[in-house]
Formats: sequence, structure tokens, C-alpha cells
Amino acid sequence: MIDEYLKAKKSGEKAFQQAVLRGKYPYISCLEDILEGKTITEKKIGTFDIPLAMVQGTRTRGRANAFAANYMPLQDRDSEFAYKWINVYNVQTSRGIDDPIKVYEYRHRFYVQEGNKRVSVFRWLGMRTAAAEVYRISDGEEDPLYEEFLEFYRNVPLYELDFSETGRYRSFIRLLGRQPEEVWKAEDVQRLKSTYYLFEQQFMKCFPDSDDRISDAFFLYISVYGYEQLHSKGSAVIADNLKKLKKEIEVKESDESVVLVEDPEEKKSSSLLDILPVFNSQRALFVSFIYDSDAESSASVFEHEIGRILLEHTPELQIHTAKYEFCDTEDKLEQALDHAAITSDIVFTISPTQMNAALKAAVKHPDTIFMNCSLNLKVNAVRSYAVRTYEAKFLLGALAAVFSDTHRIAYIADYPIYGTIADINAFAIGASMIDPDVRVYLCWSEALDSEQMNYLKEQDISVFSGPDSLHQENNTTKYGIYRIGEDGSVINLAEPVINWAVFYRKLLGMIRSGSWNTRETDNKSVNYWWGMSADVLDVKISGSLPYATRKLILLLKQALIKEALNPFSGELHSQTGIVQDKYSGILSNEEIITMDWLNDNIIGSIPAFSSLNETARQMADVSGVRKVRETK
Repeated sequence: MIDEYLKAKKSGEKAFQQAVLRGKYPYISCLEDILEGKTITEKKIGTFDIPLAMVQGTRTRGRANAFAANYMPLQDRDSEFAYKWINVYNVQTSRGIDDPIKVYEYRHRFYVQEGNKRVSVFRWLGMRTAAAEVYRISDGEEDPLYEEFLEFYRNVPLYELDFSETGRYRSFIRLLGRQPEEVWKAEDVQRLKSTYYLFEQQFMKCFPDSDDRISDAFFLYISVYGYEQLHSKGSAVIADNLKKLKKEIEVKESDESVVLVEDPEEKKSSSLLDILPVFNSQRALFVSFIYDSDAESSASVFEHEIGRILLEHTPELQIHTAKYEFCDTEDKLEQALDHAAITSDIVFTISPTQMNAALKAAVKHPDTIFMNCSLNLKVNAVRSYAVRTYEAKFLLGALAAVFSDTHRIAYIADYPIYGTIADINAFAIGASMIDPDVRVYLCWSEALDSEQMNYLKEQDISVFSGPDSLHQENNTTKYGIYRIGEDGSVINLAEPVINWAVFYRKLLGMIRSGSWNTRETDNKSVNYWWGMSADVLDVKISGSLPYATRKLILLLKQALIKEALNPFSGELHSQTGIVQDKYSGILSNEEIITMDWLNDNIIGSIPAFSSLNETARQMADVSGVRKVRETK
């Protein structure tokens, strides 16, 4: 059987060379090196089948250099090692090997103490699993993703699922219609395992170099096509669907951040070859808006609906619109998207919770443009759009500090999702620039804790930042920045204003001209993130305020637009320490969007997932900041 050894050795040499070219370690890992200097504990957790794909290396250094990173042999054909490898191969192919290997599991990976050659032979023969005596090693260090896996494993004993993001295990359970704390029956676990391996087989044919992202692709596939469909359909259907999801999988795999288009005019092309016209500029566009409620029930829907109506009633734009209201269930949303895709050129969905359904529709209807009002979601088929509201919040924070006699301001936030924490911090920074002693008391309107508002009442606070606009959903005049007088009267001082009509008009203009499709955005996840410089955001100040205060806010606004001022430049302090020193520049867009720290003058915290109401959980499940996702 020397021929089999030489073939396996050739595979190992190829893997070795590829690893070197990519700047990666070419041998199997050594747990002894990984744990060096760490204080560890270990315990036996049982004997059971483990996935061979998750065997990372060896427990000790002894044989690490005998195998390439793919666990194929590297020793010469005349070596003692080769002789033993061939013997193992002969036994396995003639009668099979029953003895379990001995492995140590560390952070969702296995390291072999006894049986390295068996692992090599098993892999060469295409075996997926092997019986193993498993010991778990712990070093006491925090690892939220691994801790989440262990929680998942206690109820669903399956090692194969290896997600790359915190919160994904719990989201996966919910995606399958189960609850995270539910203990699965053995037959259900086996069904999931066989379904995963069915998917893996087709995935590796389509993406042979992406074996480390199979679980993430598995999650994406089920999100789009469903678990039952995957389980019941044949290999040909799975392969065809994977081809349709190719760009989405590549975007998810990419380490590149979301491409942010920060200004409607910034994507001017230098070459006609860079512009790919989408629609004839002479014909009318048909545009649909998908709402989860209606304008009377939802402030968010109301704002987008005003934008839609203004588009419809501007004849020179040649835009015809339709709206789909109360798409608040999975079936209603799917039906609305399918119908809109047939009748429209472009479909806008206005909530992050609609992104997954929009992605399904975009894959199903590739000739229709789908967009979603969200931030920092890595999706290719659906482009995102959002407003840099932190700019307005910065101005409103400065204004609030002017009118706070007690050095205390209350900030009532809604969802702990991408962008919201930047809003809160920008507000607090703006306030501190006017009053260095000011404290911002943060509470969450969508949290289950009903005592938050009572707490605020006890803090001698008269100036508040509430819901962004007046709407009957709020059933109150307490919106924007407002002050409560000694007699209980509400005095409205200012509010942020998003002009969705301008945003949609400019975005549709880019689509119509073709300037939204360039080489920079092709095969990428694209997010249109515009602010005051694009005239889509402003601050409306009460005419009753002193002219000097209005002048101050106008000066700050002009400085923001001209990029002479940014709340996230220079010295920044969080509740736990220094974020950056005074010599630092502006935080990157990614750092601003994904920030999950609070400024040092904020009293309050980012809520845990379990403390949110159902609506907020749905939002956080899709686009929650890291601290929230880690507590799911």
C-alpha cells in the first residue's frame, strides 16, 4: 500500500506549500505551545464520535512536524513513520479500527494525544468522524463565543456547528423554531447532523477553499431557504441554491468591512467603463415601500411615508410608488416582497428586521433592486441605507447642556443596535463640551425594567432627550429635546429631522444614472450612510430660544458639515478608561458604527439581550452591538 502513502504524502506536500505561500503555519498545531504559560484545568467529558475536520493538531510537540496542516503525512517513504502509517491504513481498510483515539478539546478544537496516524488515515479515506476519548481543557479566560457554544452543546450535543459570531448559536436555534434552553432529543440531533453533512458535501464542491466557514454558510442557507427545505431536497437543488448564494457567501467570508458611501456625490466615475447604467433615465421608475405597520401606528413608518408621498407628488422625478402596510408576519412580508418584486424596479424595506426576508426575495428576484434601512449588515444582494444621526445628536447634546441647571440630562434610547451607541455618545460629548460637569442619565424605552423612569424622576432632572419626533404613537408632547418646568409643563427646545424625501430622491438619482454601480461596489456589501452634508439631516430649533443659543448650534453645525469638527476625534474617555489620546484622529467609520462603549459622563449601561422586550430583541438579533449579542 505504499502507493496510498505516496498519494497522501503528495497531498500533504501540496497543503504545506500552499500554507507557506499564504503566510500560514504549514504543520498541524501543537496544544502544548498554545497553552504555554497558562494555568489550566482538565476533565474527561466522555467517549463519542468527533468531527475529524475539527482535529486541529497534536497535544505535544513530538509528532507535529510529521504532518502538514491538512493532517497528511510528510515523512519519507522509507521512514519508520511511513511503515506505521501504512500498517494503520491496512488495518482500517481490511477490518476497521474500533479503538478510540484520545484527544483534548480546547475552545472547540481537538488535539490528539494518542492516534495521530489514525486521524491522518481516517482523513485520507474521507471519513467524517472518529470515536474519541475526550478531555476538555479550560484556561479560565473569557471567550464569549466558546461559552455560547458550550451552552448550545449542553442542549444540542453537536460539535460540527462552528459559528464565527457571538449570538449566532442562539439565533440558529430560534431559526429552527426552537428555544435556546430546550434540550433536543437524540433523533433530532442526528437529523441535524445528517443535514449538516449533506450541506457540507455540496458546499465543498462549490467552495473547495472555504472549509472554515461552512457553519456560517449553513446558517445563511437556512435563513434563505429554510431547514425543512434543506433536509428534504436533493443534492442538485442544494447545489443550485448555493450558486445563487455565491456572492452572499463570499461577502460573509470576506474580512473586508461594509463599503460606506458617505455622500451622494462621492462616487463620481473617472471612466465610462466604471459606470454601469441600471435604468433608462427617460422612463418612469416604479418603487415599492414595505412597512411592518402603518403611518398612524408607527413614527418610523410615518417618516418614511412622508418621503414616499413627496416622491410620488413630484412629477418631474417620474417616480410611481406603492406601499405595503402591516407586513408584520413572515408570510405577509414574503407575499408583499414577491408581489412588489414583480411590479417594481426598486423595493425599499425600512427596518433591519426585514433584511432577511429582503435577502430571500433578492435571491429569488435578481432583476429587482432591494434595499433595507439598516447599518453594517454584510449582505450583497440587498444594499443598506441609513442616516448619520450622531451628527444631530451631538448638536442636541450641546443644546441640552445649555438649558440644564442641575448638570443633569436624561437620554431615553430605544434599541441597542449599530449606530445607536454612537448617537448616545455624540450627545454626551456635545453636552460635555458646553458643561464639563454634566452627567447624562441613560435609560432604554424598550427594556423590560419599568423602574427606569421612576429612577430618572428621583435624579432632579429637568432636561430630557426623548423620542426623535412628535407622533401619536408616543401619545405625548415629550419628544426631541424638552424641558419640564416646575409646574410640570413641557417646553420643546429642538428635535432632529431626517428628510427621507431628499434621501430617496438622491438615492434613486444614483440608481437611475448608474453611478451607484462601480468597480468599488461590485460584489461588496454596500451601505449608503449620509448626514448633514447631504441635506438629509438637520436640527429644528424652537424659535423661542435665545438668538445666541441658535447661533451657537448653527456654528457647530457648519463646523460638522465642513469636517472641521467631529465628536469622535481627539481625546475620548469611556466609563472604563481612555479610548484614545488627544493626539489621535477621528475614529474610523467602523469604530463609530460598531462602538459598544459609553462615554465617561454617562450614567447607565448597554442592556443585556434578556432585559429587552420582544420588539427590541428582534432588532438586536439582527443588528445588535457586540455587547448585546454576547448576552443573547
